[in-house]
Amino acid sequence: MSSEESRRGAVGQRLLEDGCYFLAYGNDIDIWYQGTLRVSSRNGETFASGDLYAVNLATANEPQPIGLLPPPGPGIPIFPIADYTYYLRATNIAPVEGGFDLTFEAYRFFAKVVRKLDGGLTQRWEFDGTFTARMKAAEAPLDYPAPDRFFVGEVAVAGLPVSQVQMAWVSPSLRRAVIEIDRVPDAKVPQDNYAGTNWQSVFQSFGWEVNVIVSNDDVTKKTSDPLWKTHDADTTMRARRDNSNLDAEWRFYILVASKIFAPSEGFGFMYHPTREALFMASQHVFPENEAQWGALRGKRFDTTVAFFRTAVHEMGHAMSLVHSEKGFGFMRPTETIAAEAPADMPFPANIDWSLRSRRCASSAPLARHHGSSGWAKPRGRRPAASRRSAGKRMK
Repeated sequence: MSSEESRRGAVGQRLLEDGCYFLAYGNDIDIWYQGTLRVSSRNGETFASGDLYAVNLATANEPQPIGLLPPPGPGIPIFPIADYTYYLRATNIAPVEGGFDLTFEAYRFFAKVVRKLDGGLTQRWEFDGTFTARMKAAEAPLDYPAPDRFFVGEVAVAGLPVSQVQMAWVSPSLRRAVIEIDRVPDAKVPQDNYAGTNWQSVFQSFGWEVNVIVSNDDVTKKTSDPLWKTHDADTTMRARRDNSNLDAEWRFYILVASKIFAPSEGFGFMYHPTREALFMASQHVFPENEAQWGALRGKRFDTTVAFFRTAVHEMGHAMSLVHSEKGFGFMRPTETIAAEAPADMPFPANIDWSLRSRRCASSAPLARHHGSSGWAKPRGRRPAASRRSAGKRMK
């Protein structure tokens, strides 16, 4: 059964629309966990994954049973990082009489790695098992944006119900974040490609709802060294970032410096260990004698379309995307797409603003964003060093 067929009921209606769903998990007395489930489909394949955050019953509001919990707020909810507990990897969505079965693998996260008595280290992720929730449409509490996409179900183990799940569609996007941009005097702001493509259109294409805030334009550093290094950028972020409460919102920080010390060509670099920040050069000048830069030769970096492309590329790394190996999409390194530009479409005309370039139809589908914690998510049934896993194709 194809993934698209598996999400349709007897009369052909979709069981689950793409988007973000608010999750609540517990029983008819208490809510144990809250979180989100992300559902997306591409090229006939379905991807779904979720995260659960522990509910502190001592500080929670008056308990509401599963099925009666109102939305935690408008749009995609954000939960405290310290409460992060489970990663859910959906493996099947199958229609059943009166609803659908949602099958998922559950991986528990341990924030602290400790050394065991045998000298080894504990794992960040522990596989708890595979579970199936039998979901049915139910009457939605007030304030949900799509009452017809509200479901309640039971999870059974060995045939006996052990817990309940509430699931409600809250947004067509999968995740939301704020991007704050600071810059040194005389530097421009990377806002668009001068042809209608901007932050919102690029990132909405793969599920991110972003709000860009252009903030400080007077950033300086104390030393006389003209090159900004990662510690300069990090010091500036800590001092000048407008908001650092990541329990209230996901916020990424961009610093546009003059010139930077960074790998590769030194255009930009996502340097932060938990992927919160990146910095970029503004005053780099494309060499006149390097033919691959095409029409950009001799131009200052922040006056060209490559400036915005680099900002998008490095933000992709902050969102846990890795380099593309083919095509001219925005996750291919800039110097690579410049060097490989065809004669009939020289750089920068060959820039493709999609994640998977139209010139690379075989690129792997994206379902690999990090969780709010930024920690590596498990792939398969064991922890992985990569931060890319966030779902499973369902066929």
